[in-house]
Amino acid sequence: MSYAPIIIFVYNRADHFTQVYNALSACKEAKESELFVFSDGAKNEEGKEKVNEVRAAVAAVKDAGDFKSVTVTESPVNRGLAASVIAGVTEIINKYGKVIVVEDDCKVSPFFLSFMNSALDYYQSDNKIGSIAGYTPMINLPDDYSSDVFAAYRSCSWTWATWKDRWENVDWELKEIKDFYNSPELIRRLNSNGSDRFIRLYRQTKGNGSSWSVRFGAHLVKNNLLTVYPRFSYNSNIGCDESGVHSTSDDAEKMRVDLSKAIPNPVLTDIEIDDRIQKIMKKHYSYGFVSDAKKFIATLLIVIKERLR
Repeated sequence: MSYAPIIIFVYNRADHFTQVYNALSACKEAKESELFVFSDGAKNEEGKEKVNEVRAAVAAVKDAGDFKSVTVTESPVNRGLAASVIAGVTEIINKYGKVIVVEDDCKVSPFFLSFMNSALDYYQSDNKIGSIAGYTPMINLPDDYSSDVFAAYRSCSWTWATWKDRWENVDWELKEIKDFYNSPELIRRLNSNGSDRFIRLYRQTKGNGSSWSVRFGAHLVKNNLLTVYPRFSYNSNIGCDESGVHSTSDDAEKMRVDLSKAIPNPVLTDIEIDDRIQKIMKKHYSYGFVSDAKKFIATLLIVIKERLR
């Protein structure tokens, strides 16, 4: 097995980074893996103290020998999460051809690196697969579904992996967003695991939002590429405590997982979309009928407006 480089993106949560690093270094594959840490700069003078705390925490473990190597990049300015992820992943994936990505609030199972590397190797030549997810919410799959993995159109931003040829042509500037306006099928596919996806994508074009993940997810959908999810999660997000940019305490219960269920040696198989699982995923990532109905109407109005322009 060839071990993919790992990236951790950090900002201003030193305690989160320490927990994430310790969990990641407990994976037996860590010793054979190169780790890259990208540290974003502070937004203002008031934020410098916490950023410096994170950088001190990173420096304290840099030479600990837990990984094959540790490379740290410290930005002198605040780039924001989206710009940091796009630039950091592009830099590393262009050099290595594949990458495993972890944010500073993703505490992983000891079996995380084994699964991610195995999946990267197994699905690399599968032209239906665009990315690998390390996080799976606690959902109940159909009783007769026996596989250790499943496929979904929704990409994952809480521990994930991909390959250069799936990443390099992403339309980060959304110059081809009109393709979605003109294709109900693309919108349906994008929203098949959560009715928020198209609206979030549209907001990007209006400067209202800065999400690398929704743009990457739209790229996968447009190219009919799926994300492979493990049956049980290899990551538990510890950032739903209002300490992160996109986290609230209300998310904690909805997104909780039990890492003890993570499978040490999952069986990887060729997989196709199971419509039953898509409905289960959509229900999990949605907020009920009224919310879905409002988003459907909003989506319809957006499409009509954009087609008339």
